[in-house]
Amino acid sequence: MTIDSYPVGLLLVPGCVAVSLAGLKASRRWLPHEELVRFQDVASYLFAVVGTLYAVILGLVVVDSMSKFSEARLASEAESNALSDIILFTTQFPGGGSRRVQDLAESYAKSVTEVEWPRMARHGSAPETRRLAVDLVLAVFAYEPKSPREEQLFAAQVQAATDFWNNRRTRLVHATQAGLPLLEWIVLISGGVITVVFAYFFKVEHVRLQLAMTSMLSAVIALNLYLILMFASPFSGDVQVEPEGFHLSRAILDEVSD
Repeated sequence: MTIDSYPVGLLLVPGCVAVSLAGLKASRRWLPHEELVRFQDVASYLFAVVGTLYAVILGLVVVDSMSKFSEARLASEAESNALSDIILFTTQFPGGGSRRVQDLAESYAKSVTEVEWPRMARHGSAPETRRLAVDLVLAVFAYEPKSPREEQLFAAQVQAATDFWNNRRTRLVHATQAGLPLLEWIVLISGGVITVVFAYFFKVEHVRLQLAMTSMLSAVIALNLYLILMFASPFSGDVQVEPEGFHLSRAILDEVSD
């Protein structure tokens, strides 16, 4: 089981809530009631500052993680779409060159789904898949059009090959640079702990009410951290970008080859 999975979330959120409530109960025993009442006004202003700063940082990281996940998904879809365009354009060219392009496209799509995709879950790539991609692009560029119609189709195919290569590079960048740096995790976790601890400095007469507010605060923070954990690595975990587009490209290739 990887850390970016649903069972981890089922343990993370209740665990954070339990720890925060245990800390609250301990603080009510150790911190004098009179002192808390005296400094409650000052603590409220500081809590507003700390809470706002942490909310801004946490929100930015959540948005950034989900944006990178969306970019990785769009790059994968654009790459598979460009591969499908190459396959379809190739059917309009005569000779053995088109057959070679189709064979390379089939080998590439198979290598991406069966070899490279599992390695991207470990933030890696497949050199053999990259070699197939290079051979495929070179095979497309090697064709020499012999009529005005072929020149137009060749220009479109070259554009598709360019889009294919650029989106492949974008996909691999997102795969190899997935996750958050250790410093960001330290800041996020430390900020969450400080924010929850600040809530201990308020003395509410109704204990159950303060327990409920503290549990909701810690739950919201834990849920946002879990959201970052799930979306920070687009190609691993229970929520990940799937290679469905390449399966469709292989299906298109099977249809045009019949």
